[in-house]
Amino acid sequence: MREKLFILLLPLITIFAFSCEDKETSTEPVTYLVKEVEVLNAETRQITIDNFAHTVFIEFADGADISNVKIQIKLAEGISMITPENSTAIFDFTQGTQSFTVKKGNTEITYRFKIKFKFDPTLKGWQKTETWGTLPEYLSVYKYTSKINNKNVKAYIAATDMNNPAARFSVLGEAKYEGSKPTPTQFYTNYNHPKVVMNGGYFYENSSVGLIVSKGKLINPQNTAFSRTYNGVTATYYPTRGAFGLNNDNTFSAHWCYTPDNTTIYCYERPSPNKPGQAPQPKPSATFPSKGIVWKPNEAIGAGPVLIKDGEYKNTWEAEMFDEASGVGPNYNNPRSAIGSTQGGYLIFFVCEGRNTAESIPGLTLHEVTNLLLEIGCSEAINLDGGGSSCMLINGKETIKPSDGRQRPITSVVAVY
Repeated sequence: MREKLFILLLPLITIFAFSCEDKETSTEPVTYLVKEVEVLNAETRQITIDNFAHTVFIEFADGADISNVKIQIKLAEGISMITPENSTAIFDFTQGTQSFTVKKGNTEITYRFKIKFKFDPTLKGWQKTETWGTLPEYLSVYKYTSKINNKNVKAYIAATDMNNPAARFSVLGEAKYEGSKPTPTQFYTNYNHPKVVMNGGYFYENSSVGLIVSKGKLINPQNTAFSRTYNGVTATYYPTRGAFGLNNDNTFSAHWCYTPDNTTIYCYERPSPNKPGQAPQPKPSATFPSKGIVWKPNEAIGAGPVLIKDGEYKNTWEAEMFDEASGVGPNYNNPRSAIGSTQGGYLIFFVCEGRNTAESIPGLTLHEVTNLLLEIGCSEAINLDGGGSSCMLINGKETIKPSDGRQRPITSVVAVY
């Protein structure tokens, strides 16, 4: 009986042995093709090589320049580069998926790069805070208290990972209120308790000044016009001002915008070149100050100035006519609010305290706010209404102390659910 059982099992043992041998033989050549990949000119968090899937995973620091990345590829003995020809080459990850091809014997194998970004503001002096009750996994709050230009600072950011499908960005508000304007806390109560609420655009009395788009609907246009004295007479200026919004492809962008017909939002590659003390520029149109691109965001808020565009410092307060007469005081210390996004898909709400509400905290200039946002990796950002309007709530709790001593009634907020 034992002999018969052995005879029956022998073919199975033989098949299993051949199966193991084939598997080991087929994987061995690919195991050691690429030994190491090193990024030479950009900050990375982690690089992982999967020789079986022929993939190199690179985790960049949020804000890293990925348009001109110098990479060194170290191959195993007997392996040669096909494309590019040299093992050290430049890759532009802004142009879609990048790859390289190696050769072993007569076989060519292509490796593809897959990239992602790491958002970690603690590397830039921010401290994660846990005092806001239960927050969803996609939302984190950080506090900044380091001095800037010898000034005491108290600032917060709410960072939302918008790659998580549960995260939702909303712009809430009306073009005009017939009764009293709501405070941020009233927005929180009236709109189903968003996880984060922060003041939005500018307003005059009970009317919003600047773009509001909510759920794809244009609530208020971006067509600000105002008067300044030029050569002793009253002149009307029509600036293209900053707006920030969520696009149909779930990306965020900052733009210089105008709505000449109250229905079409035009965005321009640069702001209309107005300047305080100089003659006003023509009214923006489909062709001025450059060819207008029609923008149809899902959610958007208008304020300004644009602080960061395509990862570059802008702070175009002068062209957007946010001079001293505007009340924004771009170069003065003030409480500030701003909104931005990172390459890695994080939405950033920023707020800082000011006007010496406590602890001799004067506030920040727009230049200082822009630099802080650039440091943590923001690639798009605009300034929002500030001063006494600056207020951010986390789970309904105030972060900074409003400089008015209480929350100011406002016409719009940005929110995360």
